[in-house]
Amino acid sequence: MAINNRWIPIVAAALILTVAVAAFYAINQSSTSVAKEEHTLFQISAFNKFSMGSYEGNTTYAELARHGDFGMGTLNGLDGEMIAFDGVFYYIPSDGNVRQVSSTAQAPFAMVTFFKADKTFRVTDEMNYSQLTTYIDNTLPSENSIYAVKIHGTYDYAKTRSVPLQTKPYQNLTEAIKNQTIFTLNSVEATIVGYRCPTFMDGINVAGYHLHFLTDDKSAGGHLLDCIARNVTVEIDQIDKFEMTLP
Repeated sequence: MAINNRWIPIVAAALILTVAVAAFYAINQSSTSVAKEEHTLFQISAFNKFSMGSYEGNTTYAELARHGDFGMGTLNGLDGEMIAFDGVFYYIPSDGNVRQVSSTAQAPFAMVTFFKADKTFRVTDEMNYSQLTTYIDNTLPSENSIYAVKIHGTYDYAKTRSVPLQTKPYQNLTEAIKNQTIFTLNSVEATIVGYRCPTFMDGINVAGYHLHFLTDDKSAGGHLLDCIARNVTVEIDQIDKFEMTLP
């Protein structure tokens, strides 16, 4: 059936309007999705379940990246220590050679958020791990919130660890850590990434601070055990929503 020429402009205008409305709706939905993730901690598995030897998950890092650009965790089989910031996911295996995580790799435990600092301050005094975390505690508005923490600067000393890939039957985390590799780093520029969780979340997560470490040259890092920080910038993002996917 032929369309009368006088209807062509009307049909074209209707099609353009339909496409425009659909595009606006898609963009609006996308921005809403991102906004929903802000100040939200997305976690794979409860920590106590993971620590009992539940070292296999089915969430890929491609999926994890949809929920955050900043965080920490590990890979299936407890294969190394993961650290993510600025949208890039790295991991430090037990041989110490830092690598980027494949998008198809899977995580049994991880924590991510879209990091946006609510508070930023400098610490110029030399402080060890305990002194630094106590100093940060004194700046927090409440002990009952989750905080994402990013600390960048100079470290005269850092002690980190990574745990080797485990094989079945899996031992619990306490036993697995007995085979950890310890790294000692001196005079490095580096970034600490992690979270501070309130006491009432113990078991669901780690109460207190859980921090990972990566040098600026991406040559070393791991789970942070101790450090001496000097002249660092601390950024804090207060988290008010928590989402967890069960194993």
